Amino acid sequence: MPESINFTYLSKRNQRYLARKVVTVANGAQFLTLNLPKDELHRATNVVYMHVHRSSNRCYVGITVQETAARWFAGSAYKQNRRFGPAIAKHTWNAFDSYILAFADTRDELNQAEVAAITAAGGHKSKFTYNLSPGGDTVAENDKPIVGVNLRNGVERKFKSGADAVRTLGLASVDAPMAIARGEATSIKDWWFRFADDTNATLPKVWGEELRVSAIRARLAKKVVALHLETGEKRLFATTKAAANDLGVEQSQVSAVAAGHNRSAGGWWFRFEGDDREPPQIYGQKAGRLIRDKKVFARQLGTDELRVFRNCTVADAELGLHKGAAAAVALGTRTSAGGWWFTYDKNASTPTIYGAALVARARSKPVIAVEVASGKETTYDSAKTAAVALSMSRASISFIISGKLKSVKGYMFRFAD
Repeated sequence: MPESINFTYLSKRNQRYLARKVVTVANGAQFLTLNLPKDELHRATNVVYMHVHRSSNRCYVGITVQETAARWFAGSAYKQNRRFGPAIAKHTWNAFDSYILAFADTRDELNQAEVAAITAAGGHKSKFTYNLSPGGDTVAENDKPIVGVNLRNGVERKFKSGADAVRTLGLASVDAPMAIARGEATSIKDWWFRFADDTNATLPKVWGEELRVSAIRARLAKKVVALHLETGEKRLFATTKAAANDLGVEQSQVSAVAAGHNRSAGGWWFRFEGDDREPPQIYGQKAGRLIRDKKVFARQLGTDELRVFRNCTVADAELGLHKGAAAAVALGTRTSAGGWWFTYDKNASTPTIYGAALVARARSKPVIAVEVASGKETTYDSAKTAAVALSMSRASISFIISGKLKSVKGYMFRFAD
């Protein structure tokens, strides 16, 4: 069994809670969490935490210096999060379990741990997490001073931080001011923001409802090429709406096909004029069956037992794996899942090294520990040996070597040449 990802080295406060629980997330990573009583869980401060969807194990990683109950606010605090918010609305807050990964003593430690935890859980913007940013320094920008400009009347105001702007202006989204300052959004409630030291930032020419409408108009104004996949008939329409009305399909279907999200609609394939995409060779019911029924072969590593499943979804369900596990192995993004190896090719050979053995091989390289204060270097035959000698987590050494953490307990690490 792979070693659990452990952040309890961040603070002595974590030693007060000897009850621990291992939590497995959607990409298969295992995190060590503090098994706090419910009342203490909601009063915890200066922590890195994780919300996990009970059915899919997909997770959201975050940090907070305030009490967790105030930060989470029973899920309401995430309403403006473009990925996690809709998930809570769909499944309800009660479908998620919340865990404290660790207490930390400094904000810098929290930032580093958040980046490392998000990466270990599958990365931001991945199918395994609800996080939209990599965390760490991005979140730390909330402490930077910013300047806000009301785009309606030109009034300019200075704020100590993004959080200060949110409180002062009564904004619903706690992340919006900094997202706008970073250039990831345009405005909120007619307010635009820039970092106080960013004197080159320029006001948007269009914002709010006008920006939304102009974007829609630009998209709808594109000419659409329609191709009938059976007869080869080709037609040109001024807009997606015109194509939908004339061909008897929904406008949303035309847009989805033209954007490359769907294969066809009503026997027609669409692309925007100027797009050089080629039409699909398989479409309609045949394409649907092909996608659903791609046979997958499963080999149990160790016993060599072979099983055949109709598709990866069936394999996940029958073997008790998380959704997407079989497909991840079959596509080569993972070496195994739950002791099983998957392939679409019946004649493919199983891997010779996998699971714990693969992790052990990666960790067997000699490492050099550098004492930050003195610069003294000590060579160890592996990260495991170093972790035991220096009384720290082996995972933390790996995080430092990969650049996800800067140092732990006064040491930096690198692989020996």
